[in-house]
Amino acid sequence: MSIRSKIVFTVLLLIAPWCRAACTHDEQCVSPQSWQFGVALGLGFGSNPLKDGDTIPLFILPDIAWYGEAAYFDNGELGYQWTEHAHSAFVTFLEVDQERAYFSFWHPVNILNPINKNSNLTALDGGLSTGPEKLSIDHIATRDWAILAGTRWHYYTQDAQWQISVWQDVTGTHNGQKMSVYYQHSWNWQTLRLVAELDVVWKSSKLLNYYYGIRPLDKVDPFFYYQAKGGWQPALTLSIQKPLNDKWLWLTKLSVQKLNKGMTQSPLVEDSSIYRFFSGFAYQF
Repeated sequence: MSIRSKIVFTVLLLIAPWCRAACTHDEQCVSPQSWQFGVALGLGFGSNPLKDGDTIPLFILPDIAWYGEAAYFDNGELGYQWTEHAHSAFVTFLEVDQERAYFSFWHPVNILNPINKNSNLTALDGGLSTGPEKLSIDHIATRDWAILAGTRWHYYTQDAQWQISVWQDVTGTHNGQKMSVYYQHSWNWQTLRLVAELDVVWKSSKLLNYYYGIRPLDKVDPFFYYQAKGGWQPALTLSIQKPLNDKWLWLTKLSVQKLNKGMTQSPLVEDSSIYRFFSGFAYQF
């Protein structure tokens, strides 16, 4: 895969959960046995908590989905719906682990720092070592992509939705797990739709340590070695939507995710939260 293709794939992975406007259980978002294509154009960004990690600009957000009688593809998630009742559903699915997306492919240090820079440079004053320098994502071994298999239970009412999801790495990349308890509530006020989402995610030690731990495989100064611990990472998302006609929609969305100490204490991480913002216009083909 080329560097440009990797960058495009990373951006799509980061914004995939953001692509679709919220819809209630009594709305038919995608007609059965059909594809849905949409795009949102505007201004936004996704922050990167890693040292020397690039902020992801969000200007164009694609929306690609297909739903059959039971199977579906929805912005990177490939799944199958086993049961559906008046207010609940149960699905299983496959998706790419999003943690790998933060190890972006363009870094300021690649441009500003010498190629042969290392953690044991000699100081200019007296020729003595200044000690280990800060660690960058450019100095460590490559973190691979992982495919996660998941199950999800939905419960929904007219204005609210609950989801309980569990994921397991099925590629052997890190053999970690995730669990999520998600709640969404929407309000309609005149022509505006207001949506609040609370997502509390637990990530296992194996998952976080694979991406954010530092070990001999990274071939860096042992000073940086670190064992990442699992923990809870709550996220809050607020959005406002205003339909303009049957094709166009105005959308503004803001989210913040709090990271657990087992991740933020890693030498690779410099921010305790992840922020995403987007405001623009969405068009449904």
